[in-house]
Amino acid sequence: MDIRQLEYFRAIAECGSISEAARHLNLSQPPLSFQMKRLEEELQVRLFERGRREITLTPAGKLLYQRAGDLLSAADSAAREVSAAGLFLQLRLGTTPTVISIAAPCLSRFAGKHPEVRYELHNGNTYQLRELLKDGTIDAAFIRTPVSLSGLNAMTLQRDVMIAVFPKGQPAPETVSMEELAGRPLIIYRRYQQLILDAFYSRGLNPDIFCLCEDGRDAVLLAAGGPAAAIVPGCMSSSLSSEQSFARIQAEDLLTSILIAWRKDRKASGILASFMAEFSDISDKM
Repeated sequence: MDIRQLEYFRAIAECGSISEAARHLNLSQPPLSFQMKRLEEELQVRLFERGRREITLTPAGKLLYQRAGDLLSAADSAAREVSAAGLFLQLRLGTTPTVISIAAPCLSRFAGKHPEVRYELHNGNTYQLRELLKDGTIDAAFIRTPVSLSGLNAMTLQRDVMIAVFPKGQPAPETVSMEELAGRPLIIYRRYQQLILDAFYSRGLNPDIFCLCEDGRDAVLLAAGGPAAAIVPGCMSSSLSSEQSFARIQAEDLLTSILIAWRKDRKASGILASFMAEFSDISDKM
């Protein structure tokens, strides 16, 4: 199994047919089919279910599609890093959608002091970034609690309250209680589902969960049209439209921490050490 075969496999999976993938890759169909046959023989598993007009991935094919994406991304990263080695220092960072507003000014400040550095930014949720740290794909990541820090060092950059985001045009008080929120339908970002539910249950409250979603940005957009309010991290308030109001939730147990994390078992390079030092005065080691 080589990089070229993985590229071909991903193209077929995304195009839905070998013929369409061949056009996309500027190849003829027979050699593409031959490469996929060789790949299946090597792995001793069927990767495709072949229909009359399109193909679908088998469970094994779906797993390979995900793993192939990670491998190709790592190969591309390595190629760029090697190419730039003689010109610039490389810093590979990860960030989550709810932390980018914190990471961006940190990067800008550091870049102003270190013009010799170039960056590679990976987006994902906290758990995905933790795995990218562990396998060495990235050097450091901006992540958010709750998260297991096994095998990682971390510094706290900022503690963040949760906020309630209301539909467009609906005024909001400066703060809102858990009791008040329990009386209305709510949109919950699944990442914080257990944290939020525990906060309600500890007060003897049963919230009305109108919708669970996978991304805080989706929660904010859904809340805009009503009838429900969204509960999201406070730093997302900067991304709200001028028509949308929010209130700080009066619940100390809904605090989360924004961290910068890196591997314990890997000695920090000079540039990574400098990057960490940028935040040492404002952070607490964990």
